[in-house]
Amino acid sequence: MWGFLAGRFSRAGVFLVVLLFTGFAKAEPFTDFFSQTRTYRAEFIQTVLDEEMNVLERSSGMFVLSRPGRFLWAYGEPIAQSIVADGRRLWIYDPGLDQAIVRWQGKGLGDTPAGLLANTEDPSANYFVERLGEQTGVDWVSLFPKSEDSPFSQIQLGFEQNVLRLVQMLDHMNQVTRVRFENIRVNEAVDLSTFEVHLPPEVDVIREDL
Repeated sequence: MWGFLAGRFSRAGVFLVVLLFTGFAKAEPFTDFFSQTRTYRAEFIQTVLDEEMNVLERSSGMFVLSRPGRFLWAYGEPIAQSIVADGRRLWIYDPGLDQAIVRWQGKGLGDTPAGLLANTEDPSANYFVERLGEQTGVDWVSLFPKSEDSPFSQIQLGFEQNVLRLVQMLDHMNQVTRVRFENIRVNEAVDLSTFEVHLPPEVDVIREDL
């Protein structure tokens, strides 16, 4: 479900779906997003479409970001699941299966939308950037991964009134993942305990960080 991480880590894979953020004084929201956004919190609606644009899946949840390197991507409907990056490790927790997977964050994110969002670096280091201009009130920017190993062939960020709130991702199966953020709050204080993971004792933990 979350194309964000690439296949949702099977369902957990969208981050890094798309994105979100604020309007600053400058008229360059794409650049400002990476240079000036430190924290971000929003609700999201995620839709997965096939190559014929038929809806395959819908989900919703909450996204919290604290740069550099920390985020929470939590699905609430239709199936609960949490993806947490604590700055060192990436945790994928599926309460329905009583299972959690733990990976080193650098290896787990790679060139995914989640890794893109959590970073403060210039995206042009890892992506070819193309500005598409405005379409129906949305200013679009396309990013094409330079790495051939990326799970996505293209990521598009859409800004409304200098706020980045839309993300579209095209994978190699020609499926499209769309994420729209609502009730966005930017650069407000975020408690770092948000990114701590406390698992019930019955959860089976698969360690890929050893």
